[in-house]
This record gives sequence, C-alpha cells and structure tokens, in this order.
Amino acid sequence: MHCWARYLFLAVVVALGTGQILAACGQKGALYLPPPETKTVSPKPVAPPPPQPEGTGEDLQVLDEVKSATPDVGGM
Repeated sequence: MHCWARYLFLAVVVALGTGQILAACGQKGALYLPPPETKTVSPKPVAPPPPQPEGTGEDLQVLDEVKSATPDVGGM
C-alpha cells in the first residue's frame, strides 16, 4: 500500500528541484568577457630634496681630493 504523503513529498522535491534548475540558468544570450578596466595612474608627488649640510662645505671638498683607484686588469 502506497502512502499519499510519499507522493506529495516527491512532487514537492521535483517542483523545488525544477525551480532551482531554472533559477540557476543565469544570463540569457551570448556570453562575453567584460572590457578590461583601465586604471588611471596619478603622478606621484615629488619628494623634496634632502636637506643640505650646514657649514662652509669644506668637508665635502675633501671627497674631491680622493683619487679613484682603478683595478689592475692586466694579464697575469
């Protein structure tokens, strides 16, 4: 003997399943990729130059007197 509640339960499950399938279809028509977003880059603010050392600048002239050493590249 079959119970009417079982048939009702199956009918509800089928109706809800069909509704979920139809609701999950998504966008109708052709699928497409959206155009890429263009990022607007604003110019970075320029940092102010570092502060100059106070004084007469004699300590900086010492660096000009240092001779640069070139490596010996000659043959062995």
